[in-house]
Amino acid sequence: MKFYLLYHLFRLPVAFVLDALLGDPRWLPHPVVWFGRLIARLERTFRAVFPQTRCGERLAGAALAAVTCAYAFGVPFVLLYALFYVGLRCHSGAVLALAYALDVFWGYQCLAARDLRDEAMRVGRQTERSLAEGQAAVARLVGRDTARLDAAGVVRSCVESVAESTCDGVVAPMIAYAAGGAPLALLYKAISTMDSMIGYRNDRYRFFGTAAARLDDLANCIPARVAALCLIAGAFVLRLPAVFCARLFFRYRPVRAARTFLRDRFKHQSPNAAQTESVVAGALGLRLGGGAFYDGTFERRPRLGMALRDPQIADIRRAVVLMYTAAVIALAVCTFIKLTAILRRFNPAWF
Repeated sequence: MKFYLLYHLFRLPVAFVLDALLGDPRWLPHPVVWFGRLIARLERTFRAVFPQTRCGERLAGAALAAVTCAYAFGVPFVLLYALFYVGLRCHSGAVLALAYALDVFWGYQCLAARDLRDEAMRVGRQTERSLAEGQAAVARLVGRDTARLDAAGVVRSCVESVAESTCDGVVAPMIAYAAGGAPLALLYKAISTMDSMIGYRNDRYRFFGTAAARLDDLANCIPARVAALCLIAGAFVLRLPAVFCARLFFRYRPVRAARTFLRDRFKHQSPNAAQTESVVAGALGLRLGGGAFYDGTFERRPRLGMALRDPQIADIRRAVVLMYTAAVIALAVCTFIKLTAILRRFNPAWF
């Protein structure tokens, strides 16, 4: 029982360390790939079954979301429950160890801080070489037309992606894993994958992707605001070295980050995306957002923050450092809450 409780306390830190050390190797099967294949097959199936009307497409999208969520949560839940049940009934330490390892492995795969850092830093290196290489690199992170971007646009796009992914790639799966283990974390990843594949407002997915987009908004409602608060706290932490040596350390602007968050956090068509983007814009002193081309069509969007200076390639690294600092803060908060829950349920002296 002591090991079981300590496992629940430390499984999130272990998963976070594994992500920081290993990232997402290309040769390792990833749950997001499985979800993507399932969503593509279900889309073809339900589009053929349901009528091609507004109501029919909404029903088809809702059916796809229901099946995907049931698969993402049900399969790992049943498998882990079966392993724990067999291990406890048969007093098999090997089976229990397999269940623990599988749970931590899936939790590690749901985190994407290392992969986000690698992709963002690649954009910085490629942009230093040439604008064309930077445009190609940032196209892996954003959905806009990158061929029209200048160097400053590439940097802004990359910083925006890091800011938004701080929620859906780091903090949100971290909260889900701490709350419900691998099944809940994989459920969140499935919802996020659905939104990235069919949650668009174009002609093809305007009605079909409604359920996926609404689920993603609901799943990120609390994590987006938690991530924003962690980014503000991270800006305060990173400001301290600059107080003692401003020449060596970048001066993050935590107060401006908080003000920008309060002013601009709802300036986006999504209720969650601007929560973290506004904080990063204020912390770095940049102006993010604004109009961009998507599939050849220009879309006007509100601007976030104030342009205190021009974007620099170094801002990508600064955004990544802020993201990782916020991730560590979120990790500490989740672990503290988990510890408090364990101590309230069990006698502290029992440990």
